[in-house]
Amino acid sequence: MSDTCHFVPFRSRTTAIARMICAFNRPLSGWLLPLGFIGVLSITTESACAAGGRPDTITSANLASSVIEQNSVGYSQAYPAGAPKTSSWCNGASKPENGEPPADFTAVTGMAAVFPKFGATANKDGKILVANGKTFVRLRTTKEWILVQDQTENEIVGAHFDAMVPKNAAVQLKIEVQADGGTLVDGPPPGRNDLMWLVRRGSYAAGAVDAVYVQIDMKATDPEMKVVANIGADWWRSPDSLHNGANNRGAGNSNWVELSTSWSTLYFFSGSIAQFVADPPPPLAESALPASVTGTQRAETGPSPCLRTLVPR
Repeated sequence: MSDTCHFVPFRSRTTAIARMICAFNRPLSGWLLPLGFIGVLSITTESACAAGGRPDTITSANLASSVIEQNSVGYSQAYPAGAPKTSSWCNGASKPENGEPPADFTAVTGMAAVFPKFGATANKDGKILVANGKTFVRLRTTKEWILVQDQTENEIVGAHFDAMVPKNAAVQLKIEVQADGGTLVDGPPPGRNDLMWLVRRGSYAAGAVDAVYVQIDMKATDPEMKVVANIGADWWRSPDSLHNGANNRGAGNSNWVELSTSWSTLYFFSGSIAQFVADPPPPLAESALPASVTGTQRAETGPSPCLRTLVPR
């Protein structure tokens, strides 16, 4: 395994942060089923690049503040069909009490899932566009955020899994890298999901980080598609450790969002809202984040497939 590191300066209103991007050139030896599951609530971006249709960087304060709603219990826009009813992530936002990585872990990966929408009467075959995936970790001592995964330098991989029987063989997920750097993937077939992750894990020194932040842009290609998506992250023992219960831990997931043909930015952060607002990552550093939900998003009011329905709080 070889690795390359690039130091990229980032300047916010109050400080200059040295961001380290480490790309680990590791071959994918098979489908990896992450243990942690993921979550999302979306917000449509205001503009798109003229050439490729990818959304521009989010800078609007009202858009950036949606990150709080996407990580607050009870604000899913819809629910996934075929998910285990007893799983915490069935409802949406779900995080361990302590979202920090185990002390001897040294890697992390951002992830995304797409499911058929629960209660939808029809689901048009279509595709999902995924762009601008980034994963940051927060240094424990300085509270600075370090970019460790970037879709422009990393490959998205994944498969169609049966969420109810995750040990079953995965069905191949067709992936097409676009000229603008985005990734086009098949929509989830009936009874299965799209589970995707950045293949080269981001790395950090053991004990050096206390939180993770993931941001991904997604949209459907067909207006008749009825799908929901979420994102999150998994901690790993090392950049190349094999998948098993001892080698990875879920950092959590955020709420479900119903995708449309307009770009949605999906957000996930581990840890508490107060800690996140006090030290936001670079993509949100110029925006004033609220300390609680502001009510700009409507939570799902229809029936839920989950055994325990959560309400906004």
